[in-house]
Amino acid sequence: MKKFVSKVIWFLIGLVVLDVLVGLGARYLVGHAKGGDTGLNNYICHEMRDECIVFGSSRGMHHYDPNIIADSLGMSCWNCSLDGNGIILMYGRYKMLSARYTPKMLIYDVQTSFDLLENDNHKYLRNLRYYYDDPGVDSIFWRVDPLERLKMLSNCYRYNYQWLQLISDNIHPMRSNDKGYKPMDKTMTYKPKASYKPKASAHQKEDYKYDSLKLHYLEQLVVACKANGTQLVFAVSPQFNTHDDKVYQPLKDICRKYHLPFLNHYCDKDFVDRTDYFYDSVHMNRTGATAYTKMVVGELKGLAMP
Repeated sequence: MKKFVSKVIWFLIGLVVLDVLVGLGARYLVGHAKGGDTGLNNYICHEMRDECIVFGSSRGMHHYDPNIIADSLGMSCWNCSLDGNGIILMYGRYKMLSARYTPKMLIYDVQTSFDLLENDNHKYLRNLRYYYDDPGVDSIFWRVDPLERLKMLSNCYRYNYQWLQLISDNIHPMRSNDKGYKPMDKTMTYKPKASYKPKASAHQKEDYKYDSLKLHYLEQLVVACKANGTQLVFAVSPQFNTHDDKVYQPLKDICRKYHLPFLNHYCDKDFVDRTDYFYDSVHMNRTGATAYTKMVVGELKGLAMP
């Protein structure tokens, strides 16, 4: 019996040592990444000091040219958007970067799936895992899932499924960007069919399932920006063949509550019917993004800076 207990103890000690070594190795790879997604995340979270920043999903990443914004507004700009992500990640990023400096302006391109509607919020934690120990980040994990408080004690769990990315970004980074901006250079050669959706009657409301946690963090971002003196501007960029923005009502309510500017071009007729402005039905190409960014900076110039 004693021999069995001894083996169990040594096995557990081995697991702890392995977990510590995994953490040391992963942190080294994260901290020494030469580029790629890991290097870009490190720059945004720990080094960036640009005066104007852009948050959002892939639509934010492809639709806002930081060079045009910088030239027009006379302030440095970086696009911090990330494909497939929204407020869960972006709030964490703001907490990290605002701990070392205060951006003058934050342009947030809001996308329904990642910022307003219900879905699995666990997936948005992936790009925050490296920075779990940074101030203000751990509580985001706990709000998404209380069990994350225990899971994140394990380095094997924290860095699971990301080794290939870490090694690649240390040896031969594959992805490039222009201050976080990733323009799409192809043009949509088809016209997507409009999806049919029965209209609600005058006594019915649209059946949108809004995510209370996402809305909570949108408001927390508003509060943090106001406390820090960052001019927060919510925006919605154009989407092809879109003529109804009712799904954005909660965002409109937040902007009204906190007296925030809302640049709503979701259904902008100057964009949404032009195939030459789009890469696909959701994302604009470089031509559309250039035209859109120039229009947005014109609107931003009219805003009172804090």
